[in-house]
Amino acid sequence: MSHGDTLTQRARYHSRCTGIGHEASLQHLETAHRQDPVPAANRDQARLEAAVFERLGGTIDYCAHPAGIAYVRPTADHLVVEVDRKLGPEHSLPRHCLEALLPTRYTRPDEDEGLTPGGIAGVRLLEVDSSGLHLGLAGTDARVTLTGPPPAWWRTTLTRHGFSCRDNNLVPLWDAPVLTPFEAAYLAADSTWWKEQADRAWIASGLLRRIALFHTVTKPFCIRYWPHGLGWKFELRYEHGVPVDHDRLIKHLADPRYGLAVQSTCDHCECKKCDCDGGAERNCWFTLDTGGGHHDEIVLHFRRTRAGYDITREYGRLVAAGAAPDWLAQALPAHHRSPAT
Repeated sequence: MSHGDTLTQRARYHSRCTGIGHEASLQHLETAHRQDPVPAANRDQARLEAAVFERLGGTIDYCAHPAGIAYVRPTADHLVVEVDRKLGPEHSLPRHCLEALLPTRYTRPDEDEGLTPGGIAGVRLLEVDSSGLHLGLAGTDARVTLTGPPPAWWRTTLTRHGFSCRDNNLVPLWDAPVLTPFEAAYLAADSTWWKEQADRAWIASGLLRRIALFHTVTKPFCIRYWPHGLGWKFELRYEHGVPVDHDRLIKHLADPRYGLAVQSTCDHCECKKCDCDGGAERNCWFTLDTGGGHHDEIVLHFRRTRAGYDITREYGRLVAAGAAPDWLAQALPAHHRSPAT
């Protein structure tokens, strides 16, 4: 295989995983000195990325892209995440991310909630500049940049969030130079659990660095994901008649050269080449894990709606959230072509 062919294959994988165009991926990899198309994060970087993945919030309503992420730019020691502007028709996804990630301490002594920090313990706001909002992890060199809104928007939203915290008896912790005693005590109270989470953070980090696969190689109109022990569960929903393509998605996630270090097991599959069951809803379940006693690290549930199922509401929320017409034509073709829309 020639170097050119290898570079093209790496660029194709990088493009599908990140959502960045093929030509831009080629240019990036030509200067990356034989770097993997989606490099793995180190332990601390993975911890921060896992926190972002968990609290991103793009799966609690409909966004322009599955999971609310337009694209990612991964390097070995940094990750840029462009988030969609809207969370559903009315709310701001960037604002939700900011409020869900930045740590606070509740100061009402008569409340049990004061024992648990808001946001993510140890996450720090490093700066806001023309590149976006830069986050770090106290005591480490880990960095994640959230981008999308302009710098003035981030600064205004941060100021308003600070005022809101003070009005609600919350002390901001996100600008402390080191881990605060309150955060350190919270983490030390269950140190075994947090160590196990850190050991498994590579799963969420690897998924976040490949998040665009959920709309580049397969076309669900909606994905949901949530923590499952030390791993993750996903539900991908498809309109009736849209190819589920679960084998293609899993092939990219578990690519032996560039993918996550996992193997796939088909737990249950209802795929049929015909509607001989009257177009009933179909469900397929797969587990991706590393073997060796570790199980259920990633569980994927592919769910295709029954024939005639009304997705008008979901379609309307996607349109209102800013989903692109060409993507809607692929993910919801029957509704996109309907004269009623």
